[in-house]
Amino acid sequence: MLDDIGHKRYQVMERWVPSDDKPIRRGYTRSEDPLTCPRWVFQTITTAAVMVLSEDAQGGIDVDRFVTLSAPEQNERAVLSGILRVLAEAPSETEIVTWAGLAHDIPLLISGCMRHGLTLPPGWGWLMHGGFHKQRHLDLAHAFTGGMRMKPLHLSEVLAAMDIPGKLSCPPFAVAGLILAGEWDKVKSACEIDVVSTACLLARWRGLVDARVAAVAVEDRILRRVIKKRKDREYIAALEAHRRKRFAALFAKTASDASTLAPWLDLDAA
Repeated sequence: MLDDIGHKRYQVMERWVPSDDKPIRRGYTRSEDPLTCPRWVFQTITTAAVMVLSEDAQGGIDVDRFVTLSAPEQNERAVLSGILRVLAEAPSETEIVTWAGLAHDIPLLISGCMRHGLTLPPGWGWLMHGGFHKQRHLDLAHAFTGGMRMKPLHLSEVLAAMDIPGKLSCPPFAVAGLILAGEWDKVKSACEIDVVSTACLLARWRGLVDARVAAVAVEDRILRRVIKKRKDREYIAALEAHRRKRFAALFAKTASDASTLAPWLDLDAA
């Protein structure tokens, strides 16, 4: 949502008075003029989803917590306080994983905390510098595009290319309308699915250097945990369908591999 009062203060500072004959400034389109189209600093946070993952000694990943904070039960300050509480309760040296968090999530978090006078938990002060921390923050959008040297991608593009479930409840452009309409269950679902998708993408990324557990097995465990923790969400049926489809494909591949080996087994038996 937008902080209209804050944006009006900005208009006053700039001595801008909207009028019918001059709805925007000369040389601007509406979407380019910050006086008529508020930029990100005036965005307020209505909903957040946080998944806490842990890695075992064998390289497997499990879902320890899946926290959703949202209106109408919580205002922006409560949502931000909830995020900070999750960070404070996480083990030391916990890493943050985001998709384009350097360009969106972290700046909004820091801006909101400053606006409400909230203090970052011990060990998380580095977030105040924009979230740049090679050891503690993995921004998969940066990793996937060579630090944004390649043209940035939408998360949904990467998920589609990797056959990872995503955007199951609504398309990205619909979220703002759902917020305005007060469809909070749908907004929560949209945030949660993005977190689930990012966790599955993390499993693929880790597989590049860690072959102890197959990425598809890690992904499946994440999906199973989410299905159990969020059994009443509208997207659960789609996650279950994805798991069935993935299992059927693996079963068919195993059967095909076995039939290919059969002649060699017969020859050995002879």
